[in-house]
Amino acid sequence: MSFPASPTFIIKTLGCKVNQYESQAMRENLARGGFLEKTNGQIADFYIINSCTVTHKADKDTRSLIRHFHKINPRGKIVITGCYAELDSDRNTLMGIAGVTHLVRNSEKGRIGETLTTNARRSISMAKFSVGEGGHITNFKDRNRAFIKVQDGCNHRCSYCKVNLVRGPSKSRCTEEILREVRAVIERGFKEIVLTGICLGAWGRDMAKKINLSNLVKEISQIDGLFRIRLSSIEPIYVTGDIINTLKNNDKVCKHLHIPLQSGDNRILKAMKRPYTRERFAEIIGKIRRHIPDVAITTDMLVGFPGEDDKRFHITLKFIKDIRPSRMHVFSYSKRDGTPASRYRHSLNKKEIKERAKILVDLNRKLSTDFARDFIGEIQGAVIESHRDGVTGFLTGYTDRYIRVFVDGSDSLKNSLIPVKIMRVDKERNMVFACLPARPACR
Repeated sequence: MSFPASPTFIIKTLGCKVNQYESQAMRENLARGGFLEKTNGQIADFYIINSCTVTHKADKDTRSLIRHFHKINPRGKIVITGCYAELDSDRNTLMGIAGVTHLVRNSEKGRIGETLTTNARRSISMAKFSVGEGGHITNFKDRNRAFIKVQDGCNHRCSYCKVNLVRGPSKSRCTEEILREVRAVIERGFKEIVLTGICLGAWGRDMAKKINLSNLVKEISQIDGLFRIRLSSIEPIYVTGDIINTLKNNDKVCKHLHIPLQSGDNRILKAMKRPYTRERFAEIIGKIRRHIPDVAITTDMLVGFPGEDDKRFHITLKFIKDIRPSRMHVFSYSKRDGTPASRYRHSLNKKEIKERAKILVDLNRKLSTDFARDFIGEIQGAVIESHRDGVTGFLTGYTDRYIRVFVDGSDSLKNSLIPVKIMRVDKERNMVFACLPARPACR
């Protein structure tokens, strides 16, 4: 196979923040190797799909993208990487789809440039590389917040989750490597650093010298510059006193924790193999709020898990109303082959699951607007993420407590970390309006 002087590529990312980080790392790896990136809609030599396999829909989205790219360019080489390209059963499926020429495992993403210049069809070198080799970043294309992967893999075995099968055990990146990347993106002008991982809270626990996530956050916060740090998602068992104190006392750390709950019923939590009860989860939330009363606590909820009858669902619903998260991400259960839950008896139909998901989505809307109302009249720091648009006429951004705000201001404010005053909450449109405190109209 021959290549032009500068082979071209397009990357499409599905799934989590870790995948988004790894796409940026591949982008930079390819650029260092002389590849040129094309934009969507253009013709390229390689179409790289960084896949997700958390749900059936994620798998379907990958297959749909393969067909799309093959249709627009039958001679293009389609490269599948990410979690859908890990297990042999999935790899066999992908290899049978027209246009797919390379399957790249997660552990080989850092060698993507070398892989794409080999002559092997539908196969790649299986050489492994250490975490981070060939995979560091200095920028984050098309983003206003920079995601920094500090950890990969997971040691837990939740019964519904396929991620531990495709990502392997927890492994931490070294502090020096992380700090190098943080400094690089800060120099690029990024004002928010989002620390992410498959199991973020486990960072440092596999290192010879036992350290923890709060140690890492402290190191990052000592870097010079106007920026803030956000933790992407942390499992309940890792919300330690050190983490709470770090949020409370470190001005550079966002007063926001995303703590997945999944269910508020103990029987379902046990079937999910989640390592806590609803009582323990409530204790953790209570402890956080005693130290940081106005903290934002967001969560994930999984609807329609096997065994979730009406009684279990309503127990969950009441629990959510009791703990009042500021925002929820609602997911429908998806059977994943190879997981223990795939063998559980499943009695709910798609319509019932959809109805329950809607109940939670409607509740989420109320909880998020109620939370935002508590900050009316207060000044919060916000990272402005988008230009003024023709739909709302406002800039948008997020406060440190992850409230999305609409701000009337100049496009020059994009990518800046500025103070905004929260003025009103539009419940009907689920919008929070803020203004610039220096402006007379804001007083």
